[in-house]
Amino acid sequence: MQCNGNDASSCVTRALTANCAVLPIKKEAIGIKTVYEKSNAKGTAHISCIKYRNLNNISHYHSDYELVYIHEGSATVTVNENIFNLNAKESVFIHSNDIHFITSDESTVITVLKADNQYFENLFASKRLVSPIIRQSLHVERALTDIRAELNSSVDHSDIMADTVSTQLFIALLRSEPTTGCEGMRSKSYHIPELYKEICSKISNEYSTITFEEAARYMHFSEPYFSKVFHKIFGMTFTQYLNTVRIAAAIEKLKKGDLSVTEISASCGFNTIRNFNRVFKQFTGYVPGSLPSDYVFLYHLQEDSGLDPTLTCTEILSYDNP
Repeated sequence: MQCNGNDASSCVTRALTANCAVLPIKKEAIGIKTVYEKSNAKGTAHISCIKYRNLNNISHYHSDYELVYIHEGSATVTVNENIFNLNAKESVFIHSNDIHFITSDESTVITVLKADNQYFENLFASKRLVSPIIRQSLHVERALTDIRAELNSSVDHSDIMADTVSTQLFIALLRSEPTTGCEGMRSKSYHIPELYKEICSKISNEYSTITFEEAARYMHFSEPYFSKVFHKIFGMTFTQYLNTVRIAAAIEKLKKGDLSVTEISASCGFNTIRNFNRVFKQFTGYVPGSLPSDYVFLYHLQEDSGLDPTLTCTEILSYDNP
């Protein structure tokens, strides 16, 4: 999957509606999330380090800090509407609650390091990187190798060492990369997370009836401006995102078995059964009546923790957690 210039959203759209959704679901494939991703750090370490091939996810945010490193291939990372095209040995740092998504293809191998916000917040209490792009990436690769070794070690205090190496890495970034005061950066980008949360909540609560026109009025935007802002933030059109939410709801209802396909179609906001079948197959690769019982489209981590944003075409190469 190749990006066309700066249009990262075209990659997300194709991944969601073509490359990713129709592939067979592996046990480790974990679907997508619409709003909030909870920390996935486990055990006593305050970081997680996961290596992926063909990593693709949809627009999301989380409280963790995140470092993305490209081992092989190339990827496009969009952070708060800003698009960054990365090649091998390059990396970006994403601050807590920044809205972002990643697109790549089968030739790309990426490591994502996530750090618990509460544990590391003192480091970033007064400073943040001016740009997500990390110019000095050699020490990043070395640090990730050491962190992964500690997370996989059974030696005493390896969890503390993993946190320590991560802390050293973050301090090195703050010392070597241009920084600015947090307040100045928040004032410039504060509206983006708030707009994102507002419209996500509106769509999630009213997915069966909401229209593009109603959503634009709710946000107090003209329709052309709302379309532009939505596309930048989410990496897809309003209709594509709404259909994602509707199909997720339809799959859950199908699994319960209480309603007919026609009833599910109507309850999820589709005006005709023909349109429902077409969109359902576009997103899942199946017609509603033939959906496997173990099919996963969205994977709920916990009842109150949101959903994982990773598209199911992504292959997890290693999951390094204590």
